[in-house]
Amino acid sequence: MLFRNNKGVMMKWFGWIGGLGIALAAAADPAFIDFEQSWILPQDFGGLKYEISEKYEEEAFGYRVLYRDGESFEAEVTIYDLEYDSITNGCTGERIDGVLRGMEEALELRKKRGEITDLKKLRTAVTPKGENLQFATVIFVYKDLEAEGAKKLQTIYLTGIQNQFLRLQFTFDQAKKAKALERVNKMISGLSKMATAQPSQEEILLGACSVFLNDPYSYGGLSSAKYLMGKTKEVGDLSVYTHLFVWPTGYWSKPKNADLLIAAYFAGMLQVVIPQKLDEGGDFEAFSAMLDTYKVLRSKEQIDDIPKIGEWAENPDRRALYDQLLIIEE
Repeated sequence: MLFRNNKGVMMKWFGWIGGLGIALAAAADPAFIDFEQSWILPQDFGGLKYEISEKYEEEAFGYRVLYRDGESFEAEVTIYDLEYDSITNGCTGERIDGVLRGMEEALELRKKRGEITDLKKLRTAVTPKGENLQFATVIFVYKDLEAEGAKKLQTIYLTGIQNQFLRLQFTFDQAKKAKALERVNKMISGLSKMATAQPSQEEILLGACSVFLNDPYSYGGLSSAKYLMGKTKEVGDLSVYTHLFVWPTGYWSKPKNADLLIAAYFAGMLQVVIPQKLDEGGDFEAFSAMLDTYKVLRSKEQIDDIPKIGEWAENPDRRALYDQLLIIEE
């Protein structure tokens, strides 16, 4: 006899969301979320596209989020504390000066290694004028021998906020100076808004879904997965169609990074139920998000081969497949 599998998704999402005091609204598509600071960085930053987020091995050096537009423009947002107990807000002071000296020394080291030549510091300034959040700014020029001797300008913007150093390093071809100025102004404005915004819990939660599904094995993706799994533990009466999570026989434990598939499942579901104010549903979208994430992780060799999920991921009609999987024989 055939019957509908009743071991389904039984969630009281809406009641849980309401308990968080969330004002439901559309969320942007972010590239990275700093959950401690509630800072959200976008996919598109001043016309440059998100490339990767990375955590440095040394805890003191924090993390960076990299953006690029071809070979002409590169922007790197770095947030770190150098293990100082206290960092004064603002763009002046001994510690700000020390960080800027360190940036100059890093360029000098590149010069000694033969990576760049004709290094010069052009000027220092405070920007933008008259704004609440200002950045100490230093501009360097050099020839990049790794880019066929192209003349590059590198502008460093640095400030202290919420006990962190917030730094934008913007590097561009000198020939693109006019376009670069327009872009960097947008970036500085974006960082100012990011650092002073107060995103809702819904924006953070939906943002975590997007960050993880867009780039599941970056630093930002993994930290978002951890955040999402923590949130699912707050939901009462929560279960899934367990037969959708099929691990190969012969494993004594779950395959490498299999928990990321569970995070993807809930991310796909939340992207449906939160905006639509549903108390259940989104299970097909959850299933599809899980399969997409599996394909990405396999392409980067970041998950063990799971043959059945690999087969499902290549199915051209996922809706029909999903409906079929919900029916079992007895």
